[in-house]
Amino acid sequence: MGDHEIDIARRVVSRPGNGGTVRLTLKSLQVLLALVEAEGRVVSREQLLAKVWPNTLPTDDVLTQAVAQLRRAFEDSREAPRYIETIAKGGYRLLATHRRVGPEAECGPPAAAVQETAASAAPAHEVVAVPAPQAPRRASRAPAFVLALVAIVPIAAGLFLWQARNPVPVAAAAAPTGASPAVQYQAIASTPMRERAPALSPDGALVVFSRQAQPDGPHALYLQPPADASARQLTFPGAGAGDQLPAWSPDGQRIAFVRTGAGGCRIMVVAATGGSEREAGRCEDGHFAAFDWTPDGRALVMGGRSGGTDQSAPLRRLDLASGRWDVLRYEGAGIDTLPRHSPDGQWLGFRRGTSLGDLWLMPAAGGTPRQLTRLHGDIRGWDWLPDGSGLVFSLIKEEARLYRLTLADGTISGLPPLGKGNPIHPSIADRAWAMTFEIDRFHSGLYAFDLDGPGETAGHGEPVFASSGVDMMPAISPDGATLAFVSDRSLAAQLWIAEIAQPQTLRAVPGIVPVPRHPPVWSADGRRLLVLGATGKGGDRLFEVDVGLDTVRVLPVPGVPAFAAYPPEPGQLLVGVDGGGGRMRLVRYQLPEWRELASLDDVAVARYDHDGDRVCFTRPARAGLWCADPSLGKVVELSRTTPVPDQYREWAIAGGRIFSTGPAPGCATAWTEIGGKADGAVRCLSRLHTVVAGSTSVDAAGRRVYLSLPLEQNVDVGWASLQPLRGTGAAGASD
Repeated sequence: MGDHEIDIARRVVSRPGNGGTVRLTLKSLQVLLALVEAEGRVVSREQLLAKVWPNTLPTDDVLTQAVAQLRRAFEDSREAPRYIETIAKGGYRLLATHRRVGPEAECGPPAAAVQETAASAAPAHEVVAVPAPQAPRRASRAPAFVLALVAIVPIAAGLFLWQARNPVPVAAAAAPTGASPAVQYQAIASTPMRERAPALSPDGALVVFSRQAQPDGPHALYLQPPADASARQLTFPGAGAGDQLPAWSPDGQRIAFVRTGAGGCRIMVVAATGGSEREAGRCEDGHFAAFDWTPDGRALVMGGRSGGTDQSAPLRRLDLASGRWDVLRYEGAGIDTLPRHSPDGQWLGFRRGTSLGDLWLMPAAGGTPRQLTRLHGDIRGWDWLPDGSGLVFSLIKEEARLYRLTLADGTISGLPPLGKGNPIHPSIADRAWAMTFEIDRFHSGLYAFDLDGPGETAGHGEPVFASSGVDMMPAISPDGATLAFVSDRSLAAQLWIAEIAQPQTLRAVPGIVPVPRHPPVWSADGRRLLVLGATGKGGDRLFEVDVGLDTVRVLPVPGVPAFAAYPPEPGQLLVGVDGGGGRMRLVRYQLPEWRELASLDDVAVARYDHDGDRVCFTRPARAGLWCADPSLGKVVELSRTTPVPDQYREWAIAGGRIFSTGPAPGCATAWTEIGGKADGAVRCLSRLHTVVAGSTSVDAAGRRVYLSLPLEQNVDVGWASLQPLRGTGAAGASD
């Protein structure tokens, strides 16, 4: 079209020369194709609204925004148009010459067919096919599988779950084919309280979950049948304590869980019928994570923690008779969490890596792990199907969705999307084709807090750019004038930018679908932004946004990027990339050849301190914060305790000082200096609300901090019959 090329399946406009690419929204593309079909004739606004937004009651504004995005993509002008002409009181007309190229040149898809084309065109993520474990010979050996990823902080602090209408599909050797299986979901626990970490009993007859006994009180365990019925309290933690992460024993007679608070961190066991609770062991150094029972019911296997300078965090085993912890012995341990034994007890699966995670499999007795997937994604829970032919996992891209992996051929297919809310942490019964999961419903907003005044600022936050959607990942420019953030206020994940003093400048940046993992990063001059985004090519990419022009270009980072930062030297970039085996590596690159100048292993996220001329970072499985010189040579430990691994993103740099935004006694979100003169001094920003993960930003002078705080959140328990999946996956050989 004119001197631009449009990839319809990917919704990407390629600009001439080295002008980069822009990704269109689905509706903008449909408007464009409707104008193409008109062959230069005027198409009225009413016709476009009826064609692109059928069976809805859209406002004129949605069409205006769609046309505005097209003009930005084509670098066109309303006053002197070369591509799209506005006809006063008439509609729109396409001016540019156009032709179709490629295999669909004779009969390209009409506008009405674009949605289906776009939804199925994303290239595949690789999945490694392995023999499928067989169904158990004896039902009593089959363990129950549970557990959330973490439960130290509320789920709002760890998730941003998009409600995008057109998610990029996850695929195996090919994109998912055919219709989604007829799995239907229902909420079975939907009180105003937050029900977390539901686990289904081996026979599928009971659900156990963690819930507050009273508003703003500690959590206890509750039991109920898989129906919307009243739940009965199972555990009674006492004053100052709370219970979480319940897990059924293989025989369904006992439930193990974690108790924190008064008395420290302990692993407890209680009979499924209730009664006295006994301590099975202490948490190692206060650390706990998702765990599973061993098939013989004599021990628990828990996600690992890093010790000393070791970069790995292998799975650990707690012997229930002695209360003793041991590290599981297997080759090539990484950052390994979410352990699950197969129904026949022969295999142990787990997630390796954190934000760039994948599923791995090894013999339950130990050995060499094999990689099951190559998703490089944010996997939020998984479990085995009862016959061992595959598994179901939750993956967060632009949204959270459940997927099925068939082990015999390595294919991945999406389960139906949830109508409202986001499904995470699935738990499947061992002997019944049924599943339970968390349903997260979430709404957050941006708030600004002044730091100049003395004393406490709790409750004095000022709302910024209010919306009814999910606003998060704020990034304030170094001069404190412009705010960039991620939001689904337009019903799709987008990057938004505005000048704080001029709200009318608020606009979405076309051509990028941000990944809600780390906030955008400003250059020192405030002219550019680094943003992690999703593409239709599989995996995440690093984008650079020219603020003002709002143009976007992809940076060809070698490997899979997870975060980035600008060092002061022009032509260089700091990027966190997948180092293999679930480990993250920080690399300093020389551009444009992307030559490695230096690197550091075992880095969760890194940020550049321009005032202190240093690179500071956290590690994925160790508490603390470290700083290195610009060459990444000399590393100094700044703190051994803050932040903890679950809050590895909750810190900010201002004026050469480093601050934590983690919780403090009596305060959900506190502003605390790390390693400075005022180390440990607490200023409470919000007593009740925990900052959304990775959503803290402060201006260079340290005068104002911006936070994303949850405005409305509810976590319910969902349930679904998996009978539509039964017998649809080929069972592989046992070994």
